[in-house]
Amino acid sequence: MDEINIGSLVKSGTLIWEDTPNHTVYLTRDGDKIRITTVQKVEAIIEANSRESAEFNRTGSHGDFVKVASIPNSLYWDWQRQYEGDQDAIKRKLNDADFAKFRTNDWRL
Repeated sequence: MDEINIGSLVKSGTLIWEDTPNHTVYLTRDGDKIRITTVQKVEAIIEANSRESAEFNRTGSHGDFVKVASIPNSLYWDWQRQYEGDQDAIKRKLNDADFAKFRTNDWRL
C-alpha cells in the first residue's frame, strides 16, 4: 500500500484545506515545505455580533458573566503580544469606537 502524506496532496501551488463560514485554511507548497495559512472571515464575526447586540437587553436580568465582544483569534493573540496580557489595555481597545463592531452590547468595560 502506498503511503499518503501532505506532500502527496499538495504537489504545487495552494490547496484549500478547510472552508467554513468563519475561516479558510490554505495549504501552500513552498519547495519541500508546506505552509499552512488560516484566514479569518471577519465579516461573519461582525454580522453575528451585530445580531447579538440588537438582541441584547440592557436592563434585563444578567448573571455573573455577560458576553461583551467576539473578536477574531488572530486579533486576540496580537493584542496579547502587544500588551503582554495587560487586560486593562485590552479593555480600552474594546471600548474604542474603532473596534465597536466586535462588541455584542454597549456596556463599557
